[in-house]
Amino acid sequence: MAKKVIDKAPIKELSKLLEELNLAEISYKEGDFAVSVSRRSVQTVSQAIPKQTDLNPDSENQKDVDYKNDPRVVKAPMVGTIYLQPEPGANKFVNEGDRIKSGQTLLIIEAMKTMNPIESNLQGKLVKVLIENEQAVEFGQPLMLIE
Repeated sequence: MAKKVIDKAPIKELSKLLEELNLAEISYKEGDFAVSVSRRSVQTVSQAIPKQTDLNPDSENQKDVDYKNDPRVVKAPMVGTIYLQPEPGANKFVNEGDRIKSGQTLLIIEAMKTMNPIESNLQGKLVKVLIENEQAVEFGQPLMLIE
């Protein structure tokens, strides 16, 4: 019986994509060939918060506001499903009006059956939660507004 050689190229490519896209896990399947690459880590959301006293989100019509370019917004670091609480029936990680501390878990994004806690390195007041529990989100989608 001949020794089977593993083609490392797809694994290296997936590993590179994993890093580039800041994913926790990635899989690929073509015919009988399937490979998955994963890493276990806590994702950190990093945003700069400029002082903007002239912006008051409560005075604007929330449905008409485009938060994509707002520097106060925490954005999704990956594609997945949002969970605002650690388990069904539990309290939410954070609520509007809460003071957010650096390292505090804001929510979980489930991506490819992996739960990814999203922590903040920001400090400030959670002004607005822009998503619903169990909502599917895209990479870069605004999640929360912190001042």
